Amino acid sequence: MDLYKAIADLVTASGVTGHESAAAEVVAEYFKRYSDDIWRDSSGNVFARIGDSGPSVMLIAHMDEIGMMVTDIEDNGMLRIRSVAGVDPRVLPGSEVVVYGRERIRAVVGAVPPHLLTGDTDAAYKIDDLMVDTGLSKARVDELVSVGDIVTFAQEEPLKLKNNLIASKTLDDRALVACLFEVAELLANRKLNCSVILCASTQEECGGPGAGVAAYSAEPDMAIVMDVTHAPQPGADPQDCIALNKVALMMGGNIHPRMYELLKKSAQEQNIEYADEVAMGFSGTDADFVQMSRASIPTGVVSPPVKYMHTTVELMSLDTLRNTAKVVAGMIEHIDADWEEKLCLDD
Repeated sequence: MDLYKAIADLVTASGVTGHESAAAEVVAEYFKRYSDDIWRDSSGNVFARIGDSGPSVMLIAHMDEIGMMVTDIEDNGMLRIRSVAGVDPRVLPGSEVVVYGRERIRAVVGAVPPHLLTGDTDAAYKIDDLMVDTGLSKARVDELVSVGDIVTFAQEEPLKLKNNLIASKTLDDRALVACLFEVAELLANRKLNCSVILCASTQEECGGPGAGVAAYSAEPDMAIVMDVTHAPQPGADPQDCIALNKVALMMGGNIHPRMYELLKKSAQEQNIEYADEVAMGFSGTDADFVQMSRASIPTGVVSPPVKYMHTTVELMSLDTLRNTAKVVAGMIEHIDADWEEKLCLDD
């Protein structure tokens, strides 16, 4: 599979939290390559099942993205916006965006230039200082745009950088949705003693309720959540970051210790560089909801690191993303009849 192409197809589809239908269509088309058993639930989660015997393991990555919503239309036709699930207003000035009104409208986010400001000209812009300029007249804007319409960052294909790195909006978490496809590719020619449920979940950026619904309805025996973590970058505490070339394996908090051990064993057997990531409380991923579903689902978290999370230039290594898929596929390949004993905590 062309991993870059899959990521490009995903990041250029709109899918702001709670409005994921366009991204879901892309996911469903890719899932058709690997399964005839594809479905969606009432929360918009998209599933595909591989195999039909043995214990079931759910692989879950969220397909929603951060974005904005129109809150007001000014007398001059400018649009006021608010963040939907995590847009940092510091990255907005000068951004190219798309307004999803009655038509798809390209626009820019503008602010009063420093030449015309009074007071502290070094202060960061707040979202109330910003406006979306479509270039259209007020009358035309009124015809095409309504309060509540979604606004996304411009949907450009990822920028290819040196050393097999890419930069793009929405790698959190569309890159890991593409990683679901990569795992399915790796498992295609392997004998499995389990069934695999691939899930692209909704609403992670507003807390993760989509994953809770997905886990409850799919009722897997175990789950692996695939999401990004932070890579080293200027100004960040090194203790909060994982090197770009290492696959992060989470431990602690609501992470099942045996799932962590099985993922670590897979990485070690394949000589894949990994790093432990500690989360003593909730993980901040879909695992928070998945682990608590029903009578509790043993859950692990595996993550490739990214720089500049929640910006238009999230940066990651395609090599590490492929290694993430290898770690997950390797663990699944070794699930066998004694899976319950391997997950048992009664030592």
